[in-house]
Amino acid sequence: MRVFLPILALLILSIAFQGCNSPSFNFSSKDSPKTDSLFLGFYLGMAQKDFFDRCTELNSQQKITQGSGGATSVEHKIKGTYGGDVSMRFFPTFIKKEMYEMPVTYTYDSWAPWNKEYSSAALLPKILEKYKAIYGGEFKIVNHPYQGKIYYRMDGKRRINLFIKDDQFVQAIFTDMEVEERLKVEFEKSQSQKPVN
Repeated sequence: MRVFLPILALLILSIAFQGCNSPSFNFSSKDSPKTDSLFLGFYLGMAQKDFFDRCTELNSQQKITQGSGGATSVEHKIKGTYGGDVSMRFFPTFIKKEMYEMPVTYTYDSWAPWNKEYSSAALLPKILEKYKAIYGGEFKIVNHPYQGKIYYRMDGKRRINLFIKDDQFVQAIFTDMEVEERLKVEFEKSQSQKPVN
C-alpha cells in the first residue's frame, strides 16, 4: 500500500498537468516512436539493476556522486554552462523494476535567498534553452493552478515537464507515458471493481 499511494499521487498530479481531455495531451503508443533517452546514458524503461550499474560506472569516472538525499539521490555537477556552477540531482521512480519516471532538480551552488542572480527564476530560461537544444523542438506552456507555468514536451513515449519548484530549484520530470497510461487503466479498473456501499 505504501508503494501504491505515491504512484497514485503521481498519476493524479500528471492528470492535473494534462488538463481535461486536451487533444495535445492524448497519447497512443501506436502513433509514436519510442523516444526514451534522458541524459548520461539513462533512459525510460531502463532496468533497475542497469541504472545502478550505470551509476557505478559514472561514479568511477567522477561524473556523479551521491547527492544530499543519501542513497536515493544522485548528483552531477555542471560547470561553465549556466553562468555559474549548478548541481543536478536526480533519482528515478521504478515500476516493476523498470524506470518509469525521472525527477530532476537543478540549483546554482551559489544560491542564497538574497542572491537573485542565482535564483531558480534566473536558471529556468537557461535550462529551457539547453533542453530545446538536447531534446529538440519547442516546449509548449500550460498554466497550472498550483505549480504555475509549466513548460512541456511530448515526444514518442517521453513527456518532459519543466518548471520552477521554489526560489532555489528548477524541477524537470521525465515520464514514460506508456507506463502512465497503463497505470491509469489499472487504477480505473480497480476503482470500477470496488463494491458500492
